[in-house]
Parts: sequence; structure tokens; C-alpha cells
Amino acid sequence: MINKLSIGLTIALAIAVIVLFVQVNKLKNGGVAPATSELPANSAFASAEGPKAPILAYINGDTLNAKYQFILDRTKSLEAKYRASDEKVRKEYQKRQAEVQDLMQYAQSKQLPDDEAATIESRLQQLQVEMEQIQTKESNAVMEKEAEMQKELQGRVQKYLDAYAKQKGIDFVVNYQPTTQFILYGNGAYDVTNDVLKGLNEEYLKEKGEQK
Repeated sequence: MINKLSIGLTIALAIAVIVLFVQVNKLKNGGVAPATSELPANSAFASAEGPKAPILAYINGDTLNAKYQFILDRTKSLEAKYRASDEKVRKEYQKRQAEVQDLMQYAQSKQLPDDEAATIESRLQQLQVEMEQIQTKESNAVMEKEAEMQKELQGRVQKYLDAYAKQKGIDFVVNYQPTTQFILYGNGAYDVTNDVLKGLNEEYLKEKGEQK
């Protein structure tokens, strides 16, 4: 049977490190930072005053994974896809298993000529191949849906963070997730999780409302 999807950690890791070269220094008077493409390469090290300190913020991946409505909606969709695929495989298995049992009972009921025995053996092998192909096809279909979701998730988060970091004057946004131990300590003053989560959910829910 198809293995049940486990998407929680995978989804969170899809945004493991989102590096945004937004600006080297905050603009004075709260101005909007210039786009990344406007900054010369290595400009952070070109100043006569020495290297400029980057502005770093982090997101708690576990919180985003648990509360971002896009993830919750797509997870339900994937779980429904899994159940439908699992049921389809089960029904196809049952049909072929019934034929296998009938063939085995027939073969054991009497002495078969060699050609008929060979035909039954060939059919049994074919049924086995068919069952394996069905499982592979359905498993791949579910995995493709999961990959599509992860790609869309990463795109959504990265697009939002690009705008958010420019607005806030942030140079790097990294993932803080206790289960991965990517960052061993994070000062809460630099935790932008709730801010980003609120913006992502507002953006997604508005999009959902417009699609109705």
C-alpha cells in the first residue's frame, strides 16, 4: 500500500534558509531599501569605514508550519488525495487478488497440461506486475502533488519575505527550528515569525476570498 505522507518537517524545511540580499545598511529616516539588483557585488565591504554589519532576522519554522493557513489547507488536500489513492489501490488489489485466488484454486484442482499451466503462470506474473504498477503510479501522483505544494509554498514565502525585508531593512532571514538545530540560540528581539505569519495569512486569505 502507499505509505502515508509525512509533510510537516518537509514543508518547514522548504523554507530552511531564505537569503535576501536586500540592503547593506538601513536607510535613514525609515526609507524603503533599494532592490537587491541595485546593490553592487560585495558593496558591504567596499566602504572606507570598513565592513557594514548585516541585519539578521529569523523565522520559527515550526510555528509557520503549524499556523500558516496555506499549509493547513494544502495539507488537507494532500491527505484527501492520499486517501483516494489508497482506496483506489485497495480496490484494484482486491480485484486482482480475487483472480489470483481463482487461478490458484483451479490449478490445484486437477492435473493441468503443460501449455495451460504455463498460461496460468504467465497470467499470475502479469497480475503481480499490474499491482506493482498501480501502486507506483498512485504513489508518484501523490508525491508530485506534494512537490507542487512545496514549490508553491517556497515561492509564496520567498516573495513575501522579499517585500517584508525591504520594508524592514533586513539583510538575511533564516529559519529557527529546534528540531533541526540550525540555530542554537535566537534573541527574541529578532524573531519576526508572528509578523511574517500574520502578513502571509492575510495575503492568502484575501486571495482565497477573491477566488470565491
